[in-house]
Amino acid sequence: MIANGSGGLGIDVPTVSMEDNSTTNTTNGLMELKKVMALFGAVYWFIMTVFVVPMAVVASYLTILTPLRLINVKWHNAVEHRMCKMVNDHWASAAVCCGMNVIEYGDDINKISDARTLFLANHLGLLDHFVLMCAMSNKGLAAGRYLWVIFNIWKMTTLGVMWLVHGNFFINGGASRRKQVLEEFKVYLTNNYWKYDYRWIVMYPEGSRLYLIKESNAKYAAKTGQPIFKHCALPRSGAAHAVLDVAGKARGIEEMGEGSLAVCGMGGPIEYVVDSTIGYKNGDVPSLMKAMLGEYPNNQSTISVYYRIYQTRPEWSEENVLRKWLCDRYAEKDKLLDYYYENGRFPTDRMHARRLYFPLSQSIIAEMFWLGLYYIHHVLWIKLLTLYLFRLVTSLLF
Repeated sequence: MIANGSGGLGIDVPTVSMEDNSTTNTTNGLMELKKVMALFGAVYWFIMTVFVVPMAVVASYLTILTPLRLINVKWHNAVEHRMCKMVNDHWASAAVCCGMNVIEYGDDINKISDARTLFLANHLGLLDHFVLMCAMSNKGLAAGRYLWVIFNIWKMTTLGVMWLVHGNFFINGGASRRKQVLEEFKVYLTNNYWKYDYRWIVMYPEGSRLYLIKESNAKYAAKTGQPIFKHCALPRSGAAHAVLDVAGKARGIEEMGEGSLAVCGMGGPIEYVVDSTIGYKNGDVPSLMKAMLGEYPNNQSTISVYYRIYQTRPEWSEENVLRKWLCDRYAEKDKLLDYYYENGRFPTDRMHARRLYFPLSQSIIAEMFWLGLYYIHHVLWIKLLTLYLFRLVTSLLF
């Protein structure tokens, strides 16, 4: 505006100093630099997770673990479990370096880290795998001796091959094959669970990520007269029942004391069930790609996990009894998540919240281990084999 006064004619407008321009440019430059660094970081973690680590695992399986298994299964198990722990540390490193913070509530699962346990978790997004691996990273050797039950879609990926080498079981969905797959799972557990000294069996009873099945699950619940949950889906009891039908406590086991066998008679029974509830702030589940770039909804990178530990019961070998128990737990889980989304935290009446700490030194050791192991395999035989196969194929084609 034009102002008339003793000072003469002047123009009253906002002014921007050179210092302000410089500060704005610096801030923008730092933001761009941060984005570039995040992109490079995401590329590194992607290459390591999808290519380097799986290749090193499979190469070690062919050249180290297979001969060891033929010589002595206990030696094989000792080496394989430690390699699996290093895989878990890599995944935890990726999550932490991309900004993820994990806070634990409820029962302390450290005290059962060496026990035979069925670990159940709700499934909200692909990031759940990283959350659970972070959570298990400081639970002794639990991360080296777990067996995951995974949906079959991952089987033909590099990650799937790596998990297959470890001994994870792939579930092929579909009602038509349900009985056959569950029988195969029971046979697999009988032949492998004790032989290779697995401890924790990890699965998502809902069967898939919530946003993929929420609508169909609600229709099924309404049709069958079951409760419709707001923040989770009805749990499927098939895989959990298969575990307890094979590895659960036999009737009268309480009187047998220590040294008693599981239902199938192959070894010690599953002693505990852990009901794990994963919660994201405001229910906003970030995509895996966004999380790898350090971009979380509303800059909320804190993810919480609530645990409840239950001792297994022999009657859970009856599927109807187990199904009722699981539905009750998921009704509680739905209320827990409702509380979490409203208050930003889980109830802390049982134990104080514990922030997960993953040391930088542990991350460096894991990355150096996998880079070094892959380099050794590459120099000793992968490179030579690749060149030989390439020349063989080109000679046949041309």
